[in-house]
This record gives sequence, structure tokens and C-alpha cells, in this order.
Amino acid sequence: MTFHTISPGRRPPSIAFRMTTWYALSTFMLIFAATGFLYWVLATNLQKEDDGALQDNLNNAQLMLRSSASGLPSGRHEVEPVWSSERRPEIYIRLLDGNARTIVETPGMPEELPPPTAADLASLGSQRTVNHEAVSRSGKLLQTVTARAGGEGVPARYLQIAMDRHNDEDLLAHYREQIWIVLSVSVILCSLVGYAIARSGMRPIESISGTAERIRSATLHERIETPELPAELAGLAKTFNTMLDRLQDSFARISQFSDDVAHELRTPIHNLRGEIEVALSKSRSSEDYRDTLGSCLEECGRISRVIQSLLFLARADKTPEVLRLERIDIREELTRVQEFYEAAASDAGLDLTISAPSDLCAPLDRSLFQQAVGNLVSNAIAHTPAGGMIRVVACEDGPMLKMSVIDSGCGIAPEHLPYVLDRFYRVDRARTGSRQNVGLGLAVVKSIVEWHGGCVVLDSKPGEGTCVSLRFPSIAEKSAVLSG
Repeated sequence: MTFHTISPGRRPPSIAFRMTTWYALSTFMLIFAATGFLYWVLATNLQKEDDGALQDNLNNAQLMLRSSASGLPSGRHEVEPVWSSERRPEIYIRLLDGNARTIVETPGMPEELPPPTAADLASLGSQRTVNHEAVSRSGKLLQTVTARAGGEGVPARYLQIAMDRHNDEDLLAHYREQIWIVLSVSVILCSLVGYAIARSGMRPIESISGTAERIRSATLHERIETPELPAELAGLAKTFNTMLDRLQDSFARISQFSDDVAHELRTPIHNLRGEIEVALSKSRSSEDYRDTLGSCLEECGRISRVIQSLLFLARADKTPEVLRLERIDIREELTRVQEFYEAAASDAGLDLTISAPSDLCAPLDRSLFQQAVGNLVSNAIAHTPAGGMIRVVACEDGPMLKMSVIDSGCGIAPEHLPYVLDRFYRVDRARTGSRQNVGLGLAVVKSIVEWHGGCVVLDSKPGEGTCVSLRFPSIAEKSAVLSG
């Protein structure tokens, strides 16, 4: 047999660690998505606001240009935009002629943004405006728009307007810093909260584990408290409690079985020892020694029967061996059983009869079938008073073979019926009075029948007798298998 071990490095992570990780990751991703969306909304709104401001400045410049076109100076001049405001971003305006020569521009614009070339203006083509971003000579980010001014029949004029966006960039940069701080704190808080939730969720499992760890052979009565468990674990706890019920019942049966075995073996051994001690206490005649040896032989036979029955039951409890099925004549087998027990029944003053159809055959294990019927007949002889009768009846009952042993004995009280098939169970140890009966006969019969896939039905009334029926299944099917 090969055993596979898991090295410590390959051990799967704990459930608490997994729950903490998944909770922290999922929560962090939600926070990251939310803050990222808010950042995108802010940046988009700022961009739209800047685009709107540029467009407003462009419209105002075009309007002023049209209203004062005749009064414009022909040379280069520096002008202040009349719409400028301290609260607004810094705006630069430049007016150029068709040869890209600056006609007028706001102060400071030549130092920040060079004028477009004639080729740049020619590339405008039919487009009214061109927006783009540019970096000024001082490193500022500028949002610029260039547009053709004037109409048909008017010398070409071009307006170039630029907006300093460093305030927006500073705002966005500060917002990004805050976002990263929030995300960093969120990772820590999510991990701590996730770990607390995982530990709280694992507490019922730890309770179950603690209960299971405390259970020993002396504490099999302990059970897991299910009322306070969540629904997901209540089913597991009930299953575990049911398993403990079975284990406790099996342990009690094993303990009782060990006690019964020790008791049944102790009695004949004490008898043997007593017989031998009495025989050796003084010199005796040959006849006395012969009687002592006979008594010892009888006790040895009893011990041997107990051991054989226990070995048979132990073998039946394990994986059953393959039955040596053969097609047997039921009437013939019952006749053999009758012949074997006829002398004992006659000595007990009983009438032993059999009844079975002459053509009744069934595929059974011959030796086990004879042992089961023999045990029932022996048991009936032991519990039937003189003058009574014992009938062994076999017949077909649908696809089943039904074989019954009926006696007119003392019967069994109803409170004992559920237990008489248990090992070492005897209705009345004093009443039986038989040294042959150790309470294993019916248990062996039950194992044999169940080994064949059948069942035992027991019916009895005190003072009227007992009927034990053995039902072996699927005669036709097994016959077909054997014949095939």
C-alpha cells in the first residue's frame, strides 16, 4: 500500500486565509473601481469645462474681431483680453494674418507658446477649429485651439487661443495622491475586516472540531449543539451526530459482545478446572476418572462450539466469502436433517416431521443451509416440552424459498422477540438449563440467511409455540444463473 504525504510547503492554505484574501481583493477592487470612476468623471468634467472656456473665448474673440476689424493695428501689439478674470485660468490669445505673422497677442504668450507656422495654418484647410494640447516653454500644459476668423471677402485671419491647465493638472495630481492613500488604507482595513469576518465565520467549524477532538471512547455520548449553528453547518453537524450515534451503538455492542464471550468461555473453563481439581484431590477408580474425562470432554466440546460460532460470525461480519451455490433438493436435505436429529427428538419425547414438495430445488450453499436448519431444529428441541411436535415445512413463496421450523414449545414473550436474533441473547438463562445453548444459534442462522440475501421472520406466542421462517430470495434468477 502506498501512502501519499503532503509536505508542509504544499499544504493548501486555510479557509480563513482564503476568505480573508477573497474578501480583501473583492472589496479593494470595488473601491478601486469606484475611485477610478470618480477620477474619470472629474477629469472629464474638467476637460469639458476647459473646452467650453476655450470655445467661449474663441467666440468672444471672433465677435470682437468682427466688431473692430477696421480699427485693428497693422503691426505687432500686446493686448489684454477684456474677458480675463483672476478666478479663471490664464488665457492666451493671438491673432495672426494669412502669412502666420502675429498681429496682436496677449502679454507673455510669446514666451510660453510659439506662433504656428504658415504651413500649420494652411493645414487647417476647411476646418473651423483645431484643438490640441501642447507643453509650453516653461513646462506648463496648455490646451490650445486655432481657428480661422473672418468671412468671405475678408483677408485671412487666424485666432490662436491657449489655456493654461496647470491648475487642473495640480488638482488631478492631488486627487490621485488622495486616491492612492485611500486605496492603501482600504487594503489594510479590508484585510483586517476580512480576517475578522473569516474568524467569525470559522468559529462554528472550530466548535465542531473542538467537540470532535474531545470525543473519546469514554465520551461518545457528547454531541454537537446544532440549534446555534448556521444552516450550512447544521446538516453537517446532524450527520456527524448520527455517525456518533452509530459509533456509540457499535461500541456498546462490541463491549457487550466481549463481556458475553468472556462469560461464555469462563464458565466451561471453570467447570473444567473444578472437575480436574476434584479428580486430582485423591486417588479414584478408573470409572471415576472416565466420568471426569467425559465431563471434561463435554466442556471442551462446548468451548469448541462457542469458538466455531464466533469465528463464523466474525467471518460473516467481514466481506462475505463467495457462496458455493449448488442446486440442491430441499426435501432431500431436510430428510438428512431429520435423520440427524430424530434420535434427540425421540429422547425428548417430541415428534419431528418434515414437509416439502418432492421437486422443490434451490441454489443454496449446502453446508450453510444444513447448519441453519439444524440450529433451528436443535433450538426447537431444547424449548419444546415432551409430547410436543416440531414441523419443518418448505415451499415456494413466489420467487422466494420459504423454509419454516414450527414447534409447540413454550414460546417467546413479545418483549424478547426483537432481540432473540442478537448474539448471546437468551430469553431466560435459568429456564433454558442447557449447557449446549450459548445464545449464538439464532445469530448464526440470521448471518447465513442474510449471507444468501434473505431474511428471518420470527413469530411466537407464549404457551403456543414458535415459528421461525427463513426466506431465501430469487429462486428463479439464481437457478437461471446456475443453469447458464
